[in-house]
Amino acid sequence: MAEDVLAVWMDGFPTPAGRLARTAHGDTAFLYDADYVAAGGAPLSLSLPVEDEAFGDVETRAFFANLLPENTQLQRIMEREALARDDVVGLLKHLGVDCAGSVSCLPLDMPPIKSPGVLAEDYEPLDDSSLLKIVKSLRDERRLPTEVTDPSPVAGVQSKVAVTLLPNGAFALPRYGSRVPTTHILKVPARRDARDARYEEAAAILASAAGLDVSVPTAIRIGDVDALLIERFDRHVADGVVTRIHQEDFAQALGLPSELKYQRRGQPGRWFDVSAAISVLDQTRDPAASRLAFLRTTIFNLCIGNTDNHAKNHAILYDAPGAPRFAPLYDLLPIRLSRHFTHELAFQIGAAKHFDEMTGEDLNAFFVEMGVEEADFDLLLEGEITPMIVALEKASPRLKSAGLKSFNDLLGREMEELTERLELATPVEARDYFPAEGV
Repeated sequence: MAEDVLAVWMDGFPTPAGRLARTAHGDTAFLYDADYVAAGGAPLSLSLPVEDEAFGDVETRAFFANLLPENTQLQRIMEREALARDDVVGLLKHLGVDCAGSVSCLPLDMPPIKSPGVLAEDYEPLDDSSLLKIVKSLRDERRLPTEVTDPSPVAGVQSKVAVTLLPNGAFALPRYGSRVPTTHILKVPARRDARDARYEEAAAILASAAGLDVSVPTAIRIGDVDALLIERFDRHVADGVVTRIHQEDFAQALGLPSELKYQRRGQPGRWFDVSAAISVLDQTRDPAASRLAFLRTTIFNLCIGNTDNHAKNHAILYDAPGAPRFAPLYDLLPIRLSRHFTHELAFQIGAAKHFDEMTGEDLNAFFVEMGVEEADFDLLLEGEITPMIVALEKASPRLKSAGLKSFNDLLGREMEELTERLELATPVEARDYFPAEGV
């Protein structure tokens, strides 16, 4: 295999952050540029702190592989260039211009091309016909129409497309070749999962009611297609100009490949567990607040039946100089409403690997692991957990009024079991029986 080297740029910085290389043996390596180090440039990742030494294959591959999109664009490049999925540098040579977020991976002789976007100049409005073709293709899990350039460098599955919402409410895409940032993500569930858009909107509304930091998406309908419009938290819009904000998910911050986003797929020392999450939270600008936010988020996910809160569904945001902060919540979904879900938790709570086997002792062990002293359990339960459940119970009638009765029944079941295990006196209104399915 031939050696190859790419320049890695951070949006807004005048010199390259470093160089990404593939050796003749197929290994990857990354080295920060000396000028970038001297200028005090921000780290690409907590797993790649700014230093003079080169990073080896394990650390490098984990971060940069997470920049690749999981969509038809990636598949086309693999087929056209005869590249393997694990040839990260080879793939980024063709896709690095359109990496998600603030990072670009470019040939050494190419100048940085990402720039802020001017809403009045840099975006092409989508007509209704083109928009409908895009969302129908996503819903039906087909390739985008040949006349539509894939506008989505969003890491993740094919059901997402990056768009910009103009001040007049119209959808738009960056003008061809402009490389300006988008402002929103349009998520389109597969036809069989059409209700997921409404479920995710409702879950975010509940999270907001519970006092969690979340950008509430909007469930919309485009033609006969259900979709979810999500404002990007890694963007800043002011005076008609859109700029990118660097962010990374916990898998990237921990140096884990996406395949290890669940604890059950890894092994001690190289998996996503509570201890690993804490190692990220403790590097944020307010570790105590971040720990509490993660604890409350975990309890909230248990309440709504979301066992899919894995490492790629938590992120940190570099929106100010210095340390990052715990990012707003995203991808909240009552996954237990799907018959295809697994009862396994994304990470263990105490010794429990499944929600249904979780005990009060497991929850207490989780609190201790998060840094709560046993003497402060009552303070935590009375000051944080009980008010959250009360807020969720107060907000729950909107689920029934929105035609989401099964979600309301699930919420009631999970909250009732949680309050019993924690021996809370908080009353939870009786609902219809919710049958737990899954595998």
